[in-house]
Amino acid sequence: MALDLRKSSRRLLEEAFGKGNLDVFDELCSEEFRAHDPVAGDTDLSGAKQNCSTYRTAFPDLKPVILSAYTDGEMCVSHWRMTGTHQKELMGLEPMGARCTVEGIPIDRYRGGKIVESWTQWDALGLMRQLGVAPTVGAGAARTAAERRPHA
Repeated sequence: MALDLRKSSRRLLEEAFGKGNLDVFDELCSEEFRAHDPVAGDTDLSGAKQNCSTYRTAFPDLKPVILSAYTDGEMCVSHWRMTGTHQKELMGLEPMGARCTVEGIPIDRYRGGKIVESWTQWDALGLMRQLGVAPTVGAGAARTAAERRPHA
C-alpha cells in the first residue's frame, strides 16, 4: 500500500503540535531530517522537536487544523491554522493570556516513506502582533507615512 503523504504530514502536525507527542517525529521523519522555519531557522530533528515543545509549552491548548493539502510526487504542501492561548513564557515573553490564531504552509519532502526536509512559512509577525510585541500597521499609519515622504 502506498504511503499517503497528506495523512503523514497531517499526523505529524496533529500529534506533535496538537497533542505534544514528540515521538511522532522519530516515527515519521528521517534521521537526516532538516527543518527550515522563519523563526527557528534551519534545524535538525532534535531542533524541530525543541521548536515544537517551545510552542506547546507556551500554548498548552494549541490546536492545529489542516485547511488543505496537496501532493506532487514526494512533496506534500499543506495549509494549516493553529489556535491557542498564551499561558506560559514564549521566547522571553511573559504569558499574556491572549487567544492567538496563526496560519502557515509547510512543504514536506519525502524519501523512502519518511520526511527528510520541511520548509515552513507561517505568520510569525501576526503572532507577535497578537501578543502585543509588534506594531500593527493600519490605513492611518500608512497614510501618515505617505504624508512624510517628500513630494517630487
